[in-house]
Formats: sequence, structure tokens, C-alpha cells
Amino acid sequence: MIDVSKIAYSLAFLSLFGERIDLSPFLRSLEWEENEGELAVRLEAELQNTRVAGGKWLHQLLPLGGQVFLLADWGSGIQEVFRGTIFVWNYRTDPLGHLTITAYDQLIYLTKSKDDRYYKAGTTAKAIIQDIAKAWGISLGTVQGPDVALAKQVFRGDTLADMIFSVLEQAKKRGAGKWVVRSKQGKIDIIRPGQNSPVYCFGAESNVESVEDRQDIEDLVTRVKIVGAEDSEGRAPVVAQLDGRTEFGVLQEVIYKRQYDNLVAAKSAAQDILNERGQPRKQRRVSAPDLPFIRKGDKVKVVAGTLNGYYIVSSVVHDATNRTMTMGVEDVD
Repeated sequence: MIDVSKIAYSLAFLSLFGERIDLSPFLRSLEWEENEGELAVRLEAELQNTRVAGGKWLHQLLPLGGQVFLLADWGSGIQEVFRGTIFVWNYRTDPLGHLTITAYDQLIYLTKSKDDRYYKAGTTAKAIIQDIAKAWGISLGTVQGPDVALAKQVFRGDTLADMIFSVLEQAKKRGAGKWVVRSKQGKIDIIRPGQNSPVYCFGAESNVESVEDRQDIEDLVTRVKIVGAEDSEGRAPVVAQLDGRTEFGVLQEVIYKRQYDNLVAAKSAAQDILNERGQPRKQRRVSAPDLPFIRKGDKVKVVAGTLNGYYIVSSVVHDATNRTMTMGVEDVD
């Protein structure tokens, strides 16, 4: 059992010249987050600007491009939970002097950089991501896959993050399942969701502060109609129709056979639409005491409110100031 009240946080800065500064005494607020659909972890720290050793003000010692390290101890010794680069520096004058820094982990370079890249047919999604990481000087950690071979990949002016999301989505459609890309101690990990051990339990009677469970069918598709070529009078026949959960009524999408090589490819695209939008949309959030090691892709057990079972963390915001966190969770596939 982890005693949340005894969790200790420590924030340190490493300058471009190798100077290390402990920022913990100056912290006013601290949070970091991993969001769904984003690669990089974002950390924001608000500091009290003050004079430090040598007579310099704190803001003079924290330039853009410097490295920030967040350490935490939850009873297993001090461990690193974030390292990143300062991308934003913001000073606001008042009687106390507010200095806010925003840092991102290594994956931000893949998000903010574009490139042209080509991969021949048969190259695996894993090999493509490894090649991108190598080209951009980001070390690889645990790389479990996906090992599925893809069609020819041609990227023109795409961000490196979009390239990675694209090949992972293609691998998923070819049966490889879901994958999580995240940075740990400056290295890229590519892992399957839910591989963490132990799996922590959050219960209404113990450590859950609130649960939000929102479900809707506002973006639902229950039928996809495939329309063929027009005849001489402009009439276009329906050449195929795929039905999903029509118990919710008919909510129809239309695609056109001419946009695909053949009917088989058009049916595959229609099925992809049903796979992506054919189920009610679920948005679930769990607020609980902070566990700084919980990350996007981890499996948790939640027994509170309308939630009862195992879930995958799809996003997480850690608030070290108030020692709380908010997790977005989704069903385990």
C-alpha cells in the first residue's frame, strides 16, 4: 500500500553548461500530463523568482533549451518520472515574481519536425519507427513491435509524429492491435498497452475522489453505403451496404467505389469506418490521489460509480501541488 501523503517530488534543472540546480525550494505549482493523440509529455512548473547563490535571479539561470528532471519517491526509492527540454519561459511581475516554465520530453521533436521519407513495401511498422528515431537521434528503449509488414509508405512534408501515428494505425488495421509510444529516461518505448505490473486498484471506498462517465452516439455510424459509377442519366447504384449497430437507428455514411481500386478495397474502407465509429463514444475520467508513476497505456482497475473492471489509461494529468491526478480511461480490448 502506498501512502500518498509521504510521496516526495523533486524538480531539478540542468543547464546547457552542465550546472545543476534544485528547483524544489522555489516551486509554487507543478503538473505534468500525457494526452490522448499526443506523443510528448508536457510539464509545467510555476516558480517563485528569487535570488540564488551567486546573486543571480532564478530566471537568469533557466534558459530555453535547458533540461528539466522530475524525480519522485513513493516508497521504492527516488525514481525519474520525467525528463525534458524547456520550450516556453514566461515571467510575470508582481510582488512575488512568477516564473513559469513549460518542458516537453524528447518526443516533442517528432511532433514539431517535418520530413520527407520513403519506405518500400514489406517494411514493418516497428522498423519504420526505429528508422525515424535513429534519424533524429532519439535512443530506443523497449521496442516490442509492431512487426506487421506494411504497404509502401511515402511521406511528403508530414510531421514525424503523424508518420508514427499513421503506421501504427495501419498496423492495427492489419491485426497488430493497439500500441503505445512514449519516452522514458530519454528513450523511446513502443509497447502494448496494459503491460504494467502491479496493476493498481482505485475504489470508491478507498482512493477515488470522483468518476465521470459520459457516453453518446452523436458521432455514431450504423450503416455504410457503397455507391458505384453513374449511368448515362446520372443515377448511381448502391453496389454494397455494410450494417453495424442499427438498433440505434440508421446513421449512414456514404463512400464511392471509384475512390478505391476495387469493391473489395471499398468494403474494407467501409468496415474501417464501422470499426472506428460504429460503437457509442465513451469518455470516462477518474480523479484520485496522485501516483506519479501512472502513465498513458497502463492498466488500472476501477470500482467506483458506473465503472467496475479493468481499464487502460488513455490520458493522465498529475498535479503534484495538490497531490491529485485525473485519468482518462478506456475499455481493455
